[in-house]
Amino acid sequence: MSTVVNAGERIAGAAGAAAAAWSEVSLASRAERLRRLRLAIVERLDDVADAVRRDAGKVRAEALLTDLLPTLEVLLYNEKNAERVLSPEERPGSLIFPGTRAKIRHEPWGVVLAIAPWNNPFQLSLLPAATALLAGNAVVIKPSERSPAVSAVLRDLFAAAGFAPDLAQVVEGGPEAATELVEAGPDLVCFTGGVRGGKAVYRLCAERMIPAITELGGKDAMIVFADADLDRAARGAVYGAFAHDGQHCISVERLYVEKSIYEDFVAQVVKGASQLRRAGGKIGDADLSARPDPAGEKRVREQIEEALGHGARLLTSRAGESPTLPAVLADVPQDSALMREETFGPVLASAPFADEDEAVRLANGCDFGLNASVWTADDARAARVTARMQSGCVCVNNVLVNAGHPALPFGGVGKSGFGRYHGPEGLLAFTRSKAVVDQRKAGSSELHWFPYDRELEDITEELIRLRYGSEGGLLDKGLRWLRLAGSRSAHLRRLKEEEKPGE
Repeated sequence: MSTVVNAGERIAGAAGAAAAAWSEVSLASRAERLRRLRLAIVERLDDVADAVRRDAGKVRAEALLTDLLPTLEVLLYNEKNAERVLSPEERPGSLIFPGTRAKIRHEPWGVVLAIAPWNNPFQLSLLPAATALLAGNAVVIKPSERSPAVSAVLRDLFAAAGFAPDLAQVVEGGPEAATELVEAGPDLVCFTGGVRGGKAVYRLCAERMIPAITELGGKDAMIVFADADLDRAARGAVYGAFAHDGQHCISVERLYVEKSIYEDFVAQVVKGASQLRRAGGKIGDADLSARPDPAGEKRVREQIEEALGHGARLLTSRAGESPTLPAVLADVPQDSALMREETFGPVLASAPFADEDEAVRLANGCDFGLNASVWTADDARAARVTARMQSGCVCVNNVLVNAGHPALPFGGVGKSGFGRYHGPEGLLAFTRSKAVVDQRKAGSSELHWFPYDRELEDITEELIRLRYGSEGGLLDKGLRWLRLAGSRSAHLRRLKEEEKPGE
């Protein structure tokens, strides 16, 4: 058995000690350390991009656009906004608790375990870790076992930025290493991956009462109405479906198009897909990787064959030929795997819809809800459809961009997971909110303290009727408030008199 797997408790213990010291470092100093990390990434840009290319099989443009660029943008946003988001927050007072001052403190959890996948290995490892560090936590990062080059780069970057070894640890290994690290008892787990792995992590966390943030993939729907900019929408569909060979968690996998334009629009998408360039044996201009994930390709082909057996049409291969990838299918049944199960590969399933209601029903007709997009020139329609979509994010006339928007939370609903990171919500996700009530003006007793008696009941009942009820006019209520204030003062004076020694 790997020594890494046996080291879970040692790793967690070292991280806990580092967390205790790091949480005492000022927020400004932590933000400065994150700035140094950002600069180190830019200085080592080629090394990071090359590591992503090797581990995830991406072309270089894809590595830069989807791993490096959004990571740096979110880091910069967090640097600029951490003080505003994470500083103690004053809250309004309450009439029923006079003389008090209320505030919220946002405190670190302690040790955060970040478990990351292979498809965007740099972004999905570094961003949760960096956000957790900024919030005052220590982090243990468990990248995918398929991304050793990225793991090495992460260690170098944290060291270059001045993070202590125990404060930002990178632990390599497979599912057994992840299990060992969760069993060691971190204070928070952030997991990105598939539903199967997410369920396993949830079970481990539930047994130990460890909170978890999870992003578990999607089955993202794209709805195109006839009034949309169809040229732009077709290009968006090709990019959304086939960027990184359809292996983004927010890849467009389902395309729903209004019936009046369905055939022409899908044909335009097929034309765009046919023009994508597969990478060859050497580095050069390319849109798709040279080596699709073997396990993913097998799953994709099985889903395609199942859909074809139920009446779907394959538009990117000649009749009788084996499906070529990337693939576009038409008239895919709603109950097929291509419309209900995550594909995570270069295939786009399409179907027509008759009206707005059917479009929403079809888009919401699966258990995933990470991302979606609506394409229309009608702002009112866009607002209506967006409001009805069961999804963590909806883009209007664009795809995928929300994942790199630094001010927006990222996460899904249903089988796509729970919790959010990125944006202010992401910073707060890596903290615990502590409520503080400070009694500024106080007598020797409080109205609601013992002893209970009939007089206290009468005062409380009148308070409830006045504050929460609707009976009585403005003048009547004003007089009743004055009488209530007098009754309260008299009650407290009586209690004080009764408490005098010798009485």
